[in-house]
Amino acid sequence: MHLAVDYSGVHFENPFVLASGPPTANADMISRAFDAGWAGAVIKTLILEPVNNLQNRFATIKVGSKIVAFKNIELLSELKPEDWYRDIRTLKKRFPNKIVIGSIMGDAKAEDQWIELARGCQDAGVDLIELNFSCPHGYPDKGKGSAIGQAEEYSSMITGWLKTDSRITVPIIPKLTAAVSDITHIREAVAIAGADGICAINTYPSLMGFDLKTLEPRASVGGNTTPGGYSGPGLKPIALKCVSDLVKNPGLPVMACGGVSSGYDAAEFILLGAPIVQVCTEVMLEGYSVVSKIKTELTEFMGWHGFSTIGDFLGLGNERIRKFAELDRDYAVTACVDLDNCSGCQTCFVSCRDAGYQVIEMRDGFPVVDRAMCRGCSLCFHVCPNNAISMVSTAG
Repeated sequence: MHLAVDYSGVHFENPFVLASGPPTANADMISRAFDAGWAGAVIKTLILEPVNNLQNRFATIKVGSKIVAFKNIELLSELKPEDWYRDIRTLKKRFPNKIVIGSIMGDAKAEDQWIELARGCQDAGVDLIELNFSCPHGYPDKGKGSAIGQAEEYSSMITGWLKTDSRITVPIIPKLTAAVSDITHIREAVAIAGADGICAINTYPSLMGFDLKTLEPRASVGGNTTPGGYSGPGLKPIALKCVSDLVKNPGLPVMACGGVSSGYDAAEFILLGAPIVQVCTEVMLEGYSVVSKIKTELTEFMGWHGFSTIGDFLGLGNERIRKFAELDRDYAVTACVDLDNCSGCQTCFVSCRDAGYQVIEMRDGFPVVDRAMCRGCSLCFHVCPNNAISMVSTAG
């Protein structure tokens, strides 16, 4: 099986790229990631003014011991642009076949800032340039980050500055935010301006709530907090929806980002039509070596279906994403209980009684479904802790 893939004329040895974030904070870290097997990395976003990150800037939600949601209020790179230019040269010299992607942010109305950073990255040797139109905290109140990605005119204008400068020749990839009413409007704006591709999505604006014993917000910075970027597995459904929307109208290739923690997650984004998948939070939790597991899982998925290359299934699933009105109103299923696997816990009974159609009753300690009355909502199937319920078609 071959995991290599091309994106906007650039060859990647596999689809897995480190997203701009804490794991790409400096060249030494990226070097270790490349040694571990990552195909590329998006450097921590460059900005001209110095960055002083807050301490205690992360927060999480756990189910048991597993982190399922992550929040950060981290800003951009703490390195000066000239430090990054030096490090990019070092990375490209040591890893000529790895893909280094610059990430830049400037003021919304400062063309010179965007041009300076883009040319600096290009001259240092980056393969593509990502435009950070999507950071959800710290910068929107200054008219940067997601404040740009939420405005078609600014997204288009900045993309256009870079695409009309004849000195800039590397592909330009705006990174979009999901915090908009319709992400396709922003895609259309940057496409008209000449963007070579799109990355979606960045973290999503969020609050992680409070520690109810101490009343401290999470994350607490001296007893206070601010909305930050939501990531981790819980972000994946939002990212999947955005990627699906973006690839529905062909034209710009999409890099997927958001909630990827396994090769199976990556397969879903590729099925939608995104050939490159960026990862950040999972690396923060598991380290760079997680790429080996992710590649193994993606290869396993490909084996299930006889796929030999990424191209064999790229976009194959998006044709199954339809408008609500296009779904089959006559499709019908009913719940069926496998008593050999049932523990008699009554979870399905309670859920159906209190949030369904009251078609499950307990007999001799086990659930029995009135299939003639079942409306096929599938709630019982999802709450069953023993996988003892299946949804069976009533056709025929």
